[in-house]
Amino acid sequence: MNLISKIGLVLIVSSFFGGNIIAGISSGDLTNEVVKGSKPTLRVMTYNIAAGANNFNVDLDKTAEAILSISPDIIALQEVDNKTERSGRVDQIKYLAEKTGYNYVYGKALDFDGGEYGIAIMSKHEISLLDIQQLPSGDEEQRIALYTSVKVDGFKAPITYIATHLDWHSQPDIRKGQAYALLEKSIDMNYGLQILAGDFNDVPSSETIKVIKLHWNSAYGDDKTRTWPALNPRIRIDYIFTSNAQVWKSKSFVPVDTKDVEWSTVSDHLPVVTDLTLLEY
Repeated sequence: MNLISKIGLVLIVSSFFGGNIIAGISSGDLTNEVVKGSKPTLRVMTYNIAAGANNFNVDLDKTAEAILSISPDIIALQEVDNKTERSGRVDQIKYLAEKTGYNYVYGKALDFDGGEYGIAIMSKHEISLLDIQQLPSGDEEQRIALYTSVKVDGFKAPITYIATHLDWHSQPDIRKGQAYALLEKSIDMNYGLQILAGDFNDVPSSETIKVIKLHWNSAYGDDKTRTWPALNPRIRIDYIFTSNAQVWKSKSFVPVDTKDVEWSTVSDHLPVVTDLTLLEY
């Protein structure tokens, strides 16, 4: 079945059941089971760290301190260098993991500046790599999605945490195609409790985000939230989404006033943080 047929089937199922089951597909052996009693919680985060640079005066210690100030269970990171000239030949994700005590998975998007450039996921919990998806990027910079499985106590299934960083150019066709590719793979995967996070380089009203929302719920109800640039932010381009196959209660924030962190000196993006409570599998 091609993507258009799949999306059509999803929309039919959603319409028939009242609109809340746009996925309409089981996630592994999960069913639409309401969580009774104590409900498991999770703090997740996405952060474009700009390779730990403030005009490439790299200070990964600041990045580590910023992450620890939020203390997420799982975090998606974009613009992560691995042994590039510009960032002093440092394996950045390994350095951040050592400073924070987190586990990590790294995904290379492309060879760059004598090293690698990509995205990563860090977790307080056991984490394993599921896949690295090459997103359709045309003649522009290659972009990827990183799929991981995270085992968190209190959840009866693993968290499938997906990180991505979409194309940045003003012309949206490549970015929209990348969104469709993400949608297709997440429909095919059907594994775990899916959460998607990253820098989507597009605003809430865009076609890119409309495509994502065919299968995902934004953890934000407020589309006026702004994440870029970090100093006097203008637009929102960083997001956390939960799969429509599950029901979560979410409380999200952009921590511009977090004590002891001057965010605009760490990166040109603000992080997005969401506290999630699972209501239905």
